[in-house]
Amino acid sequence: MGVVTDRLVTTPGFSVVIATYQRRERLRMVLERLGRQEYPTDRLEIIVVCDGCTDGSAEMARGMKLRFRVQVLEQANAGPAVARNLGLEHARGPWVLFLDDDVMPAPSFVGEHALAHGGRKDRVVIGPLLAAPGRARPWVAWEARKLVEQYGKMEAGVYEPTPYQFYTGNASVSLEAVRGVGGFDPQYLRAEDIELALRLQRSGMQFCFAPSASAIHLADRSYASWLRAAYQYGHNDVAFATGATGHSLDRLTENTEERHPAMRAAIRFGLRHGRARAWIVAAAGVVAAAVPGQIGQWACSTAFNLEYWRGVSEAMGDETRALALVEGAQVA
Repeated sequence: MGVVTDRLVTTPGFSVVIATYQRRERLRMVLERLGRQEYPTDRLEIIVVCDGCTDGSAEMARGMKLRFRVQVLEQANAGPAVARNLGLEHARGPWVLFLDDDVMPAPSFVGEHALAHGGRKDRVVIGPLLAAPGRARPWVAWEARKLVEQYGKMEAGVYEPTPYQFYTGNASVSLEAVRGVGGFDPQYLRAEDIELALRLQRSGMQFCFAPSASAIHLADRSYASWLRAAYQYGHNDVAFATGATGHSLDRLTENTEERHPAMRAAIRFGLRHGRARAWIVAAAGVVAAAVPGQIGQWACSTAFNLEYWRGVSEAMGDETRALALVEGAQVA
């Protein structure tokens, strides 16, 4: 038994759920690291859900010899929410730990999640996703820096962890709790984890940040994919406000108020001038790739915010209402 598990008063059972799509080699690396967990063999199971994979991921996972129980499930491509729900159906728990197929855990990873729960089933534990060593694409590096800022503020007590820091790349919760709120909502292909976390919060769950439960995120995506994510986050933030999450559109205004005045001006301009916005977003990608450092990161911030607010505007069906939110007005 490893150092971490020696400190546990009790050793809870964990089901690690990994939804994967066309990342055979990354998945293999994740499974190898899970196989080296300092955790009792009978207290950990790994559930891999192949979401329409055609790259041999399922066969590879089934062929790996790990000291923990491994289930490999397959489904037609339906998105991460459906895939994780399938994993939840087969999980034994009593805790479930969500891990992405490109997140590399240290040997103490599961043990640190267990310690953070402390045997309490009313906690949602958030672990940090740390950037991999080496140079990343500018927009990926920008995103990593934003995460580090959030982690630093939570660790310093500037603010408490909330559902908006709940990413299923590295998070755990009691299986009973996540099943109790109905699991993931299949209609969301992006930010489905935050939507679930908002419902967990409404059910009375408490959120906890565990800095020691960290893992390396081998993040990589194209500029176009990154922009689609920004758009979907904005679109979904509006959709969440009409659901059963307790989410309010006021949060969008609060977030905008924290932005630099120049960024708020850029957002207003982008909402009013759609064609110009598209040109600015395209140019920002060129600048980010060509000019490293603060200028490149500012370009990434501009592009992300413009696409996020395009998503907000289109979800509301009216750019005027989106502008009202930017200006801090009440929107019905």
